[in-house]
Amino acid sequence: MAVNYIFNQPAVGGVIVGARLGIAEHIEDNAKVFGFSLDAEDLENIDAVWQQSRDLYKLIGDCGDEYRR
Repeated sequence: MAVNYIFNQPAVGGVIVGARLGIAEHIEDNAKVFGFSLDAEDLENIDAVWQQSRDLYKLIGDCGDEYRR
């Protein structure tokens, strides 16, 4: 669900998904991200979590922020 959400953001051109090498079923599982669409309820639930995470972002900063302080 998360990969689908991120991939469908206007500014996103691709998503990197980590998978264990040599495990063929991961390829099929990862391809399933294109087989469904998120509905309004899904988007509302993701947005509720996203809003909470923005507070954490303000607290800890972005990746590498610890080096700029």
